[in-house]
Amino acid sequence: MFSMGTARVRWRPESGRLVTVMAVGFGLTVVITRLYLMASGYPKIGGSTYHIAHALFGGLLLVIACLMLLLSAGRTALHTAAVLAGVGLGLFIDEVGKFITTDNNYFFPLAAPIIYLAFVLIVLIARYAARTRVRPPELVVADITEQIGQQIGARLSPERRAGLLAQVQRVDRDALGPDLIELCDALTDYLNTVHDDGHPTLTTRIARAATRVEAALLPLPLLRVVLIVVMICHAIWTLVHLILVGVVVYGWKLPWDQLDRMLDVSQHHGWKSLVGLGIAAGAELLVGIGYAAGSVAWLRGRDELGTQLGIWSSIVSLAVVNVLASYFSQFLTVFTAIAEAVLLWLLIRYRTRKRRA
Repeated sequence: MFSMGTARVRWRPESGRLVTVMAVGFGLTVVITRLYLMASGYPKIGGSTYHIAHALFGGLLLVIACLMLLLSAGRTALHTAAVLAGVGLGLFIDEVGKFITTDNNYFFPLAAPIIYLAFVLIVLIARYAARTRVRPPELVVADITEQIGQQIGARLSPERRAGLLAQVQRVDRDALGPDLIELCDALTDYLNTVHDDGHPTLTTRIARAATRVEAALLPLPLLRVVLIVVMICHAIWTLVHLILVGVVVYGWKLPWDQLDRMLDVSQHHGWKSLVGLGIAAGAELLVGIGYAAGSVAWLRGRDELGTQLGIWSSIVSLAVVNVLASYFSQFLTVFTAIAEAVLLWLLIRYRTRKRRA
């Protein structure tokens, strides 16, 4: 919640989840689109006269998402609009290279960092929106009322009803006026009497099954060992990578020509690009040190510190190193970012499961 003059703007109760869905749709769309175009030889729609760029389809999906948000108030519409917005934005921004160059260069090197940075910003917004905030009780009641209103006429699962009841019961009624207290009582009575079908939703069943599979395949002790090994390997690879890149950039040729060309990212780039490369190398060194320190802390039994260092190292790598590195090697950076995003997710999952246990 924040203020604009005398009006208060409320965060939507599921804002963090909705923006996360949008970010996932955005990222997957860009990766799938680029891989498909590369595999199919970059086909064109429209023949010899016209070229119907996929940015147009992205714009159309964005318009449809906006219309759904303006015309409908249901939860299904919100989640569908989030998916369409993510896919539409991905299709649109994938062609940003054509919009920032006079020769409509789809492969312009600066396009990849712009796309990647846009994705990172959306993810950061999602995380910010998902934060727990201390809100006035009257705004909490307004959020609960809105959520219950969205469920009227739709299927209400036992989990959803229990969650809404818990939210109503947590409201600080001492800070409310008589009218809002009566509203809380009415909402409680409605939730206690409304009929549900007694069956969990498909989403709930999938989440439960995923939790059981996770617990069976990756119990906490095994996940801890896996994360420590991955962080140590990442730190070692970072050191080796920086040494090899430094060797090649400074003119010392390696005996393998193909590896030489892959590591010499300074080719055909000006001094400004090399400054960015230097910043990326410095950030990558910090990431390697962070992973190494986190591994040591974890091995010494300081799980919370080790997890936190691993999480922050992954964030720095995703938000700084990969943004700059994508200018030199956009496709390789995509796969690196996916692997580090998986590592970050596993670290967060470990911390969450550890605290619950």
